[in-house]
Amino acid sequence: MDVDSDNERQDAETEQQRPPPKPTALARPEPPDPTDISSMLGLIVLSAVQILRGSAGAIALRDRPAGPLLIRASYGLDEEVVAALHPRLDDTILKKLGLVGEQVALVWQPAAASWVQRERIAQILALPLADPSGVLVGVIYVFRHPSAARFETADRDVLSIFARQAVATIQQARLAASTVAEKRRLESMQSSFVSIVSHELQTPVSIIKGYAGTLARPDGTWSRDTVIRIAHTIGEECDRLYRLITDLLDISRIQAGRVAMSIGPVDLPDLAETLAERSRPRSDRHEFAAEFPPEFPIIRGDREKLRQALSNLVDNATKYSPDGGRIVIGGTYERDHVTVFVRDEGIGIPPEEYGRVFERFHRVDTRLGRTTQSVGLGLYICQVIVEAHGGRIWVESAGAGAGSTFYIRLPR
Repeated sequence: MDVDSDNERQDAETEQQRPPPKPTALARPEPPDPTDISSMLGLIVLSAVQILRGSAGAIALRDRPAGPLLIRASYGLDEEVVAALHPRLDDTILKKLGLVGEQVALVWQPAAASWVQRERIAQILALPLADPSGVLVGVIYVFRHPSAARFETADRDVLSIFARQAVATIQQARLAASTVAEKRRLESMQSSFVSIVSHELQTPVSIIKGYAGTLARPDGTWSRDTVIRIAHTIGEECDRLYRLITDLLDISRIQAGRVAMSIGPVDLPDLAETLAERSRPRSDRHEFAAEFPPEFPIIRGDREKLRQALSNLVDNATKYSPDGGRIVIGGTYERDHVTVFVRDEGIGIPPEEYGRVFERFHRVDTRLGRTTQSVGLGLYICQVIVEAHGGRIWVESAGAGAGSTFYIRLPR
């Protein structure tokens, strides 16, 4: 008996009966980081140099308009050449953009060195990188050895393809970086918002609970004046809770796209006078006034929503006028629109904050802004209400300590 043959046959049958091996899962390559502009531009430079049969190349960008060129990606250039290119050759390269058959000296050394050490000549083909508005943001260029074939017009056409790719890459990277920065800013603001809301809810609840416990003490003999004062404080804290909850509900409706409007005639001077009258008992340090010209027109809008917007502006003016002063609710009108304003004599708003004060959760970065009780929703809600009426809201301030004026323009 041939034992080896039998064993081989059994091994073959066993091998046939085995299930096929499972395919090995290939690890997915990590997607490129859209904000890593140097790596992406490096691939473009490498491709341009290879296709154009060059010896080296680079992409240099400006960090600011009319600023110096800084190399962000290169291929085939040693550190000495890279360090010597810019800003020494900025003007030279910019003058050669789009020209064929040009040469540049890549390396410059002090005069004590020999001519060979001082200069290294190379052919250059350079093209501009411009944003959609035509502003120069950088350059792309490829070098060839002086003894190599000269660059031709066809080479310039090829390089223009890489230039367009580079511009698209720059725009994509900057947009991605801006998006990441904005995401981080919003996450930080929302984190602060949660902390602020928790504090804003906890404070009035603690005050209400403390006063309620005081009144409930069996050994307490409180005078009528004390009970009235405690009841007044509890009422104020309840109002504070109500305003906070109303703001949160409004934000929820806004985000869900459910801002319902009840349109009808609105008498803005009457609305302003009502707000001023209701605000006077709340602060003995402020003077509230409504100032409108005679025959101010009636407009069409949602009276309750516009009352809320003006009320938020008056509350904001009161908070940011810690030393008191005059708060005026006034207005003017033109043939096709009316303008309502709320003016205070408070701490003022820096110009760089004009646009940001209407963002969700944002509070002006001042000592008072950081300590004032607010969740940063009032002005955002104002903007949503005004824009729902087809209007516009903005702020102006003469500077620190000079007060602020918020304007609302509405169609007639």
